[in-house]
Amino acid sequence: MEAANQGAQSVNGISCGLSVDLPWEATCNPYIDPKFRLQFRYFFVRKVMFMRYAQGYVFLPGGFGTLDELFEALTLIQTKKIHHFPSI
Repeated sequence: MEAANQGAQSVNGISCGLSVDLPWEATCNPYIDPKFRLQFRYFFVRKVMFMRYAQGYVFLPGGFGTLDELFEALTLIQTKKIHHFPSI
């Protein structure tokens, strides 16, 4: 996500980020606009915010967290708990 945030800032776009407090990460992504940097204590709350305000998703190769977010979104869409939105 750092590359996407850096690209947005390079063309004076808005760059936002939702991060989780992790003991092994020293700092957040430096390319996130300070007023759009949301810090969370728990992964669950971060994921709820992703699901609630998303207008679409683009999933790229990642780790278990990426798969968790992908399947959470697809499950909520399938069970009609949230409105269908584009998932690529």
